Amino acid sequence: MKPEKKAKKTKVTKNKGNSTLIIGVIAVILLIGVAYAVLSGGPQTGDDKKTTGMTLKELRAQVDAEYAKKGYSGTNTPPVRDDYTPVLSPRKADNLPDYVYTNAMTLKAYKFATEYPEVLEQMSCFCGCGQHGSEASDGRPHRFLRDCFINDRGEYDSHASTCDVCIGIALRAQSNSPSGLTGLSTASGQSPPVRSTPSADLSALSLSDNFNSLADGLNLTPSGVSRAYFANVKMLSGTEMEAQYVRDSVQPDFFYGKKIIGMYSADFSATSWIEIHDLGYDSTKDTALRANTEPGMKNIIYTRPLIYGHSQNVDNVLKLISDPKSIATSYQTYKPLLDAVDYQNAAYAMVIVQPNKFSDINYISMTPKDGKIDLVRAYNITDNKSIPAALNKYTPQIKGKVLVIQVTGDLKTVEGEANNIDEIART
Repeated sequence: MKPEKKAKKTKVTKNKGNSTLIIGVIAVILLIGVAYAVLSGGPQTGDDKKTTGMTLKELRAQVDAEYAKKGYSGTNTPPVRDDYTPVLSPRKADNLPDYVYTNAMTLKAYKFATEYPEVLEQMSCFCGCGQHGSEASDGRPHRFLRDCFINDRGEYDSHASTCDVCIGIALRAQSNSPSGLTGLSTASGQSPPVRSTPSADLSALSLSDNFNSLADGLNLTPSGVSRAYFANVKMLSGTEMEAQYVRDSVQPDFFYGKKIIGMYSADFSATSWIEIHDLGYDSTKDTALRANTEPGMKNIIYTRPLIYGHSQNVDNVLKLISDPKSIATSYQTYKPLLDAVDYQNAAYAMVIVQPNKFSDINYISMTPKDGKIDLVRAYNITDNKSIPAALNKYTPQIKGKVLVIQVTGDLKTVEGEANNIDEIART
């Protein structure tokens, strides 16, 4: 996530996170290569303070420190104070502009900005808009993160929809705010705490047989997927990966009113995506569930797994659920990579089309095991002679036409190595 260098007057399409995460962590992985960047809200370090239980003041201080350490310049946002008066009053998130539906994370961020603008008025933005502003701000420098989403006239700004920094910081603020928020404590030690719920007991829940891995998701997705990830919340629960990877990769509990245990997300383009969810039990007869409805979107809750995304993509997944041979799927595109790795036991796994000098697609997974994190990177080789020699330090294995690298260590070490491997692969 790099800061913008100048004002953008025209809309630019974007992907749902960086292709160099481990998509949030590893820059959420590639969040999103693993990772929505899954959307982490900016550069992350392995020794970051956990965000659970933070007040808004503490979160603001953490975000400011992270970006300052990287040399990024933020908006001229006053410090969080107890007597803060918002410019806008919270309102219902309806009639959102079309560009908000670019992907699930952008939609979540704009909804939060609409419902609780006063929260984002107390957060700085570090994308460069503090110098140049945007079209909706008439070119005036942004004062705080809310300006990236909504101006003083209550008009939406497309600026944030093209900026991973804006979306990432907004989602971090959302993840530290309870559902049904009407006010926030800004001083440390005051109540209510922002988010202090311990890891839930998921022992009675399990994924369905037709949806428990990345391959299952790809087999339920039509061909053409450029990036896809699968997060197994049960495997991540109670581990050092849980706070960030579940936060950045999985829809929050209030989406269905239940915890999502397994989530698959796939992008066809910057404006076409699909999500598949599992709640860990047969939810097809759960009358308490309510579908989420937005223009051009569908949320199917009468199937297992559940489906959410752009209408045509949802319809295609429904066809594949009823007849697996009705449509060509994306599984075949990534089969060579999946055959070379243990994707079935991965807690977080991602595949992405990302051509470089020696490969065209790659895989990344991170899995907690015995107090450590197992990292796996795999590349589909297109030119053996172009494999960077610098990768030899990782003692890679060649399985058919796939190069596989494995690293084990604590989370900070593994994330650092994942970034380094990705950097070498791009040279």
